[in-house]
Amino acid sequence: MMLVSPRDFKGMAIEARLGGRVIVRRQMPPIGIVKTAIEPVEDLEQRTMRFTISTGIVDRDRDKVAPEGWDTAHFQRNPVVLWSHQAATLPIGKVVELSRGPDRLSAAVQFLPAKGYGAASDFADQVYNLTKDGYLSATSVGFRPIKWEFTEDKERGAEDWFPGIDFHEQELVELSIVSVPSNPEALIDGAGDIMQPGIPPGADIAGGSDILNLSHERERRRRRLRLAEAMR
Repeated sequence: MMLVSPRDFKGMAIEARLGGRVIVRRQMPPIGIVKTAIEPVEDLEQRTMRFTISTGIVDRDRDKVAPEGWDTAHFQRNPVVLWSHQAATLPIGKVVELSRGPDRLSAAVQFLPAKGYGAASDFADQVYNLTKDGYLSATSVGFRPIKWEFTEDKERGAEDWFPGIDFHEQELVELSIVSVPSNPEALIDGAGDIMQPGIPPGADIAGGSDILNLSHERERRRRRLRLAEAMR
């Protein structure tokens, strides 16, 4: 399954709608979404840390993910924890407990032993110590949307190009420990605007609108290509 940022997901759905197609689940490609949470971390025993991995509040993408809508059955059969969504590398730990509250989903992550698994243990030990000492506190979940709809709340962008989404049901696919720069959304400024190297966001420069228009077009072209490849 391809994982994309919330804005890319919205771009695919919106472009499908503007293309004259009705948005229903069977017409969307098999894609998932990544969402990052930065919450306090609880230090437990035996190299285990408890993270809040999702909450029911309106997030910075103006989306809401219903805590009661999580389907974790498949994930619990293989509850590995990754570093920054790198599924091709060895895991750094496993989820030993998932707990669902009225407004959040939490996970107790047990990191690999400090020794016994070679380089995997060495790296996992670094991540564990960085987390324990407060240098890392972010997690990122990858999930498959099952039931969702665009918001009708104007304060959440109902009339904007990238409106908020209410995710009512979603399947947990994977969990990662991440640093803030590894968050896919941290590389996106505003509504998907991609600035040229050396030009700070919001800079007042001659021809700036042309650069942004070109960036918008390139981003739309990339989204269309990703959508076409996913639907083959």
